[in-house]
Amino acid sequence: MSVATAKPKSVAKPNNQTPLIIGAVVGVAALALIVLIAVSGQSGATFDYSAFTASQSSDGGFMLGNPNAPVTIIEFADPACPACQQYYPNITQFISEYVGTGKAAFEYRMFPTAGGAMTVAAGEIAACMGNENPAHFWAALSSYNTLAQQGRYADAPRTVAQELGLNYANLLECQSSSSYIEESVALGEQLRISGTPAVRIRYGDNAPTLITWAGQTYDRGAVPLEILRMVVDAAQPAS
Repeated sequence: MSVATAKPKSVAKPNNQTPLIIGAVVGVAALALIVLIAVSGQSGATFDYSAFTASQSSDGGFMLGNPNAPVTIIEFADPACPACQQYYPNITQFISEYVGTGKAAFEYRMFPTAGGAMTVAAGEIAACMGNENPAHFWAALSSYNTLAQQGRYADAPRTVAQELGLNYANLLECQSSSSYIEESVALGEQLRISGTPAVRIRYGDNAPTLITWAGQTYDRGAVPLEILRMVVDAAQPAS
């Protein structure tokens, strides 16, 4: 699990530990870069989200599937996070099995950790793309994951804008006033998320909460695909 190391400008609060924090950020980012280089070229990053209904929630989250599904799985992740890259095939498998069948909805919150300021920018620009058309957010996410594995994450937003035929200058202007990352980080902190990937669950219209199954609470790190399957199956209404 990657530990959160970067937040948007309005979230960070300087204090007398700033030099230590900066050193930790540099160290973690360097390690993340080494791991990303090591895994670059691996297959499995590209996923076609276009088969699923895309939407944006009232609080700015980007969703796939039926917003009225009995349960929603919420992932906090950073495309540049090596642990998130490893977990990505499990999430896309879950989406294929449960979102496509209407048993669950899926919500993604970009939460900068290993990608630091690059993910702040990438996330805000992806949100700007999605504000016009939610499907563009998911197209960006798919490309971000692929480009991160290929070691091309630094210029991912511009690359994705070109792929989608969007005006990059307009996206940069939108980014300057975007609050998507700030809001996602605030929500993550409210849900006690300190690293990525992290997963929470929402039953119906209730507030997001921790996943608990068979006496175990998953309060950090990736939740195994088998657990997600069992939790969602158990939440289905009686037929």
